[in-house]
Order: sequence, then structure tokens, then C-alpha cells
Amino acid sequence: MPLALVTTTLVSYAGGSLPVPNAVMITKNLNNKKHKVRLFTASDNKTLLFSVDGVEGKQYSLFVFDLEGKLVIQSAIRNRETGILPEISAGNYLYEVLVEDTKVENGQLKIK
Repeated sequence: MPLALVTTTLVSYAGGSLPVPNAVMITKNLNNKKHKVRLFTASDNKTLLFSVDGVEGKQYSLFVFDLEGKLVIQSAIRNRETGILPEISAGNYLYEVLVEDTKVENGQLKIK
């Protein structure tokens, strides 16, 4: 069952608030309950964060690819750490999270 996460920013103006078009949508294709992976934005809605609550002492690797299969971002963290990813341009991406060469999660990222 795909799971989607959408984040947006609200900017105030005299008449109320308007949503800023920057948004991150995450659709998970494979979700392992033993390894709780989180991809989310920081309060600035530009910085993408990556964290895992899984197996003690294990290292988790995140790979983000463009739709042509080119590696765009790679990040490695230990269990219960949070990694900060560089700002990523608008577009569609695929991601995979591995622990010891075993895929624990994959899905799609849509950055608007």
C-alpha cells in the first residue's frame, strides 16, 4: 500500500496565508516494519532530512536517483541518527534505503 507525505510552507500576507509551491511528496513502495525510515523536511522546507529507527549498531544508506538512474544524493547514517541532505532541485526521483546490502525501503520523491 503506497504511503504519501506532502509538506508545504505557508507565507503570511495582509489577507491571510498562501501556500508556497515548494512541496515534497514521498511515496513508499517497500516499507519494512523492522526498520522505520523517515524522509521529511526541516522547518525551512528546503532541507531534506533522513532518519531510521531500526537495528542497533547498523548503518543505513540512502540513495536518491533521478528518473534516468543517475545517482543524485548518497547519505549514510547509523540507527537513530538524522542525516541532513543537500537541497535538491524540483523534479521526480527514486530512492532506496539499504542496510548491509539489503533493501529495507524504496519509493518515489516528488519535489515541487
